[in-house]
Amino acid sequence: MPNAIHPDEARIRQLHDEFEVALKARDLDRIMTQYAPDVVAFDAVGALQFAGVPDYHAHWKRCFEFCQGEGFFETHELHVEVGGDLAYSRMLSHCGGPNEKGEMQTAWMRGSRVWRRQGDQWRVVHEHFSMPFDMETGQVCMSDSTPPLQEQAG
Repeated sequence: MPNAIHPDEARIRQLHDEFEVALKARDLDRIMTQYAPDVVAFDAVGALQFAGVPDYHAHWKRCFEFCQGEGFFETHELHVEVGGDLAYSRMLSHCGGPNEKGEMQTAWMRGSRVWRRQGDQWRVVHEHFSMPFDMETGQVCMSDSTPPLQEQAG
C-alpha cells in the first residue's frame, strides 16, 4: 500500500483534530495536554515568546478571556512529516469569534508545530503562529477570504 499513512502521521493528524475540538469547547486543560513541559511558542499575539507550559497556559487563558462567545479554529492544508522521535506539522488556520458588539471577526494565520515523542505520546515542543503584514503600512493582513498562497508580483 504505497499511499498508506504511517501510524505516527495519523496520530499527529488526530491530535490536530482534537486540538480544534478542544479549542472550540474552550477546554484549556485539554489543549495544554498537547504541549511538552518545555514548550517554546511564538504566537501571533502577545509576548515575543512563551516558554514552558505555565507561561503558555497563562497566555491561552488571557486569549479566552479576550475572545468572548463561541469562536472557531479550522485547519487547512495540513502537512505532517515524521522522522524517528521528531515530527513537524504546518498548516494554514482560519479562526475567529465575535467581538464585544457580537460581530464576527476572523483572520487567517500560518502555523507550524514541532513534535517530540515522549514515551508513547507525541507532544508539541515548539509552536509558531503568525499573520503576514503589509510592509508599506505595517498593518497585519487580516481577511475573511482565503489568503493568496504566494506574493503577487506588482
